Amino acid sequence: MSKIFKFFNIQLQPYQGLLALSMFFSVLLNAYFCPVLCKTAVSALPPQWLAFEGVWCCTISLLIGMIWKGNFRKAVLRNFVWFAIVESVASFCLAMWLAFVAWNVWIYAIFSLLYVSLVSLTISRCIMVFKTKIWNEKSRELHDNTASIVKDLALVIGGLMAMLFCPSLKLALVLWGIACIVDDIGWVLTWFKLKDKLKED
Repeated sequence: MSKIFKFFNIQLQPYQGLLALSMFFSVLLNAYFCPVLCKTAVSALPPQWLAFEGVWCCTISLLIGMIWKGNFRKAVLRNFVWFAIVESVASFCLAMWLAFVAWNVWIYAIFSLLYVSLVSLTISRCIMVFKTKIWNEKSRELHDNTASIVKDLALVIGGLMAMLFCPSLKLALVLWGIACIVDDIGWVLTWFKLKDKLKED
């Protein structure tokens, strides 16, 4: 394994191993099932909705950035683990419902929009803060480079898998639910391991 890491210039930093593993499988799954979900949704939704998605997500990201200070910032950081757990469980349950009970493109589209714009963007701000507390200077550079390499490898492998063995819609939904769990589990476990450090203001 060390030879593979050296070949790809993967230099794991302290506490990065679990995060890299979680990200690898999450991104790989997303790269594999996303083409099916995107094709299905884009084919069924009107172009106005797709335009609205872009405007909505950018607007919410802007607003979160503007209010990311003071009591709001402290409250979100303090409750990060609950945000992450609720996000994962809600997404998994919806994915299973859409896969095994009733597929509805509008439920998928609206939930995905809220999931990305409200919860995921807020969680990404927390992770932005946590990174500055765990890694800095050269270690932060090596962390970011390693994360980028791991993500790109997962995208390539997942994309090739989708090209060769395209999943059905039901399987894509199940994998989406699993990916939502895998995506946050690395940071949730890291938060519990380093919560005293991450809670420091």
